[in-house]
Amino acid sequence: MGNPTVKTWTATLAFSLAGVIAILFYASVSPVLPPHVIFYVVLVINTFFSVRFFSRIAPENKSQFAIDTVLVILYLALAFSMGYPFTFAFFALCLFIAASSKYPLLLLVISQTNVLKRKILIDLMGTAACAAVLGATVAGYPLEAAWAAAIGFTLGNVYFLLINPMYRL
Repeated sequence: MGNPTVKTWTATLAFSLAGVIAILFYASVSPVLPPHVIFYVVLVINTFFSVRFFSRIAPENKSQFAIDTVLVILYLALAFSMGYPFTFAFFALCLFIAASSKYPLLLLVISQTNVLKRKILIDLMGTAACAAVLGATVAGYPLEAAWAAAIGFTLGNVYFLLINPMYRL
């Protein structure tokens, strides 16, 4: 899928559809469902901008295809774990770990290293936040952790998409 616009919209629509199907047919109706839905919707919005930006500058090679495949699988797992506190926190953490490993591979093949380093740092902050959410969930605070994740992720995205955009050269 070489066309960046097609790739962007395909990813956005596929992840949106997965989220809708998951919410309607698979999600556990629980107090954590609203913050999970908020987190997931914000993630889809962020993914639109991320795919739109990086698909224009990143080469298509086997390593990128492999990590993108892992990211798609984890994204779908996250969608279908909405409403399940531990599982959702676990897959959110896995998704950020995988995303954090995607961009260092690009440091060797594209010249926009400042953008990549910033994206890596942001993804590592997301990884740390998701690890804290998983820890709080395991410690017995799943609702508080879910809301902290939803609010923190939303505020982070307002900052990194609107105030100080991360997806620009």
